[in-house]
Amino acid sequence: MSIKNKILIFIAIIAIVMVVQFFMHSRAQDHITRFETTGHGVTYDFDASPSFYSNNSQFFFHATRDSMRSLRSDATVRWTAPLSLNRPIMVARGDIVAVGEQSGGRRVYVFDNDGLLFRRDFAHPVVSFFVNESGILAVIVQYASGHGIYVFDQGTVAANRAMFSMAIHENLRYPTSVEVSADGRYIAVAILDLNTRLSTTVQFRYINEEDARGTVGGLFSSETFYGQIIHTMRFMEGHRLVIATTSQIVCHQITRGNHAVSTQREVWDIQLNNVLSAIEFYNNRYFVFVTGDRHAGAVDASPVGTVYIVNASGDTVGEYSIGRRVTHLSLGHRTVLVGADRNFHAIDFRGQHIWEHNALFDTRTVIFLGNTNTILVAGANRAEIHTRNRIRVNDFGNFTLEVD
Repeated sequence: MSIKNKILIFIAIIAIVMVVQFFMHSRAQDHITRFETTGHGVTYDFDASPSFYSNNSQFFFHATRDSMRSLRSDATVRWTAPLSLNRPIMVARGDIVAVGEQSGGRRVYVFDNDGLLFRRDFAHPVVSFFVNESGILAVIVQYASGHGIYVFDQGTVAANRAMFSMAIHENLRYPTSVEVSADGRYIAVAILDLNTRLSTTVQFRYINEEDARGTVGGLFSSETFYGQIIHTMRFMEGHRLVIATTSQIVCHQITRGNHAVSTQREVWDIQLNNVLSAIEFYNNRYFVFVTGDRHAGAVDASPVGTVYIVNASGDTVGEYSIGRRVTHLSLGHRTVLVGADRNFHAIDFRGQHIWEHNALFDTRTVIFLGNTNTILVAGANRAEIHTRNRIRVNDFGNFTLEVD
């Protein structure tokens, strides 16, 4: 082949590449990607106190004052169970959901994907309740003087006995949080003490009587946090208890030693120079927290609205800042969904930004459904399912939906 022909072929290839790039650029300029409503959703009364939850699934739970429902992402109903609550709140872990009154009720329901697991009525008002991924329910009740802590699962409810119980009658000592390990072996109880100096003590106890032999009420260790109030506690994999307080996030490892005696020790901590705006956990392997205002006197504070993704070893694996005070935080599909008023962002666990969405109305909540491109957006009296699609913009500024 002559040099002239080689040159002509080379020029032709360059021209083809330029034409392809031009059309690709033009096509990209004519398209945007945004969320569009699917037309599917659920409607409810403004004062129904609706709540929603989904665990990496196309299915979602929807609770109101008079019913709990499981629905598909097209809003068709899988099952419905009756409720009788005034101001219901939902507490969820994995595929387990507990529903009870926001405060002062005497009944808690526990559900899984197939429907009602059990219902438990209490003789005293329920102050707060907690559930783990194994379907174990823990409640704090208010006595006439003091508080009680009770733990149930499906079997012990049927047998009308508690897995664990304890009472606290000391003045100015209040249980604030309870966490049960996934295997049902350990319970951690946070007790706020206002007697002389504000402090919170976390008690580590055995649940079953066999482990608890030789102890007083199953207590085998405790840790006191002076000047701190506990925000939340969570057992993660390997019997690691993550404790988030007003000034730190710390992890304590429980280890079963010789002669079946368990011990606990601190394995890592994260000092907080900001108010803890929100914290959520994912599959007992990661947690995400968001910073609020700077603590008084803190010199290394993070910007407000900074999102930190941390693994069970205490390592920060991702970070992102939305630069605003956060009003919403939820997790799904190894992705963070963080919002400030009507503005929402999806961030993967490496801290990489995936998409941004501006809701057209004030929202109660936004959650992922079957994937990160399908979300449920709940407003004042309706929740709608949205999907993220490529939209073609025509010459008149109108939009045409394209399905790839």
